[in-house]
Amino acid sequence: MDKRSARAHRATHWLHDFDQKLFNHPKLILSLILAATLFFAAQIPGVRMYSDFADLLPQSHPYIELHNEIKESFGGANVIIVGVEFEDGDIFSNEALARIHRITRAVDALPGVDHNLVSSLTHRNSRKVWLTPEGNVNSEPYYNPEHRGLAAEDLDQLRKDVVADPRVYGPLVSPDRRMAVVKAQLIEGQLDYAATFAQLQAMRAQESAEGVKIHVTGQPVLVGWAYQYLDQILEIFLFTALIMLALLIFYFRRAYGILVPLAGVLVSSIWGIGIISLFGYNLDPLSLVIPFLISARAMSHGIQLVERYYLELQSRNDHHLAARLTFENLFRPGSLGVVSDAIGLLLLAIGSIPLNTKLAHYASIWALSIIVTVLLAVPLLLSILPKPGNTTIRHNLFRRVGYLSADLISGERAAKRALLLALLVLGGGGYFASRVVIGESEPGSPILYQDHDYNLSSRAVNDSFPGSEELYIVAETAQKGASSVRMC
Repeated sequence: MDKRSARAHRATHWLHDFDQKLFNHPKLILSLILAATLFFAAQIPGVRMYSDFADLLPQSHPYIELHNEIKESFGGANVIIVGVEFEDGDIFSNEALARIHRITRAVDALPGVDHNLVSSLTHRNSRKVWLTPEGNVNSEPYYNPEHRGLAAEDLDQLRKDVVADPRVYGPLVSPDRRMAVVKAQLIEGQLDYAATFAQLQAMRAQESAEGVKIHVTGQPVLVGWAYQYLDQILEIFLFTALIMLALLIFYFRRAYGILVPLAGVLVSSIWGIGIISLFGYNLDPLSLVIPFLISARAMSHGIQLVERYYLELQSRNDHHLAARLTFENLFRPGSLGVVSDAIGLLLLAIGSIPLNTKLAHYASIWALSIIVTVLLAVPLLLSILPKPGNTTIRHNLFRRVGYLSADLISGERAAKRALLLALLVLGGGGYFASRVVIGESEPGSPILYQDHDYNLSSRAVNDSFPGSEELYIVAETAQKGASSVRMC
């Protein structure tokens, strides 16, 4: 469209008239925003903070569909593995076997555990099977807790029987016979990560002894560790908020420059959390960083608006006009930035993982709400507040950096050099991005430090039981004589 055409002028005049009408009734519009804020605040108590294991899996994938079909019969992916390692000697001693059995019973008593899918050397499901001379098949447990004082020859026979059984030697007892594992499946509908983790930690504290290491790993344990750090995450957010407040004070040293952006962040956060409640979504501890980043973006827009407001006051005495000009100059570019943020967040829904889909839905709408809660509300609020007494803008480190950056790209040649440098950085970033390893190539989880207890436990179990990640081959038949095989 030609900028000099009548149609372009009509659009400009319409936008100008719209801005004028907004600022003719600032108190009415702010009252509506306040009413909406109270409505969203009333929804906040309904927000639940927890992790749902099903949200981490792409439910439409054929492997996950098969997993959902067989998990009731063969167990799901919520596996807990407890490795009991003895540094002095092997596991074939009365004391070691008794310890393994106590740990097995403790695991079998976890909330939501599938008792039929608990496996251990000392569990009743692990049985020695043999054929009698008469042709009968007999079986008995490898370990009888009533026989507490096995003789040396009995322990030696037990060792030979275990080594001869490939169902036990390798899967449940390590090749060097120094570690035994206890495996358990948790029923997904009865998961209680916090209670399960607490009982496991209590068991470890009770059964720990000199020369004995107890390793605990598995997805429920990882989520349990994440729950343990909730307080620390909240502390980090609190300290970050205090740092942001300190930066505001250092940058503005004015009441409006501090309180007005904070008010915008508060209102935006209330809207965002209320939106999560209205959708019926849970707030996953593993994705808390995204809402915090949205709040930080809201604060940045608020700072830009107040900064421009003070600049407008430098050239005019009417603070109402200064607030309206601030809105006219920054609302449209600010809205474009907010919309681009929202579209970027919404693109997360392209994937089939429910956690990302939920995050995309509420985070994109939360980001869009900044248009109302910050870009519109802040200028209107500035227009009804009294004119600040001191409008002098003091130069500080941040402003000097901004002016220096502006000088570096001012002019055609400087702009070309800046674009060329950005292109080189983009090319270098693309090269190094192509070398990034996708997925988890090491035992444990990348969300925790490599020397974390969970990763150390995962590494110890994986070293003693190579190939501990299991592949299931499920054979099913719809009618007698027919069969099909599917893998999970």
